[in-house]
Amino acid sequence: MPDLLPFRIHFEDPEIAPLDLDASDAENARHLAATRRGVPTGAIRKVKIIREIQMTEAAE
Repeated sequence: MPDLLPFRIHFEDPEIAPLDLDASDAENARHLAATRRGVPTGAIRKVKIIREIQMTEAAE
């Protein structure tokens, strides 16, 4: 099974909240988000990998 990456999906409609999910790649994340929100894939504005840096790690 491929490693899963954390993605944040943003939609064209500002009324639809961004969705965080784990997927194997951006295309898979796009399809999962569209299915979960019940919208076409064209309604997705942005797919980003979440890269959070802990403040304590950055200070070291």
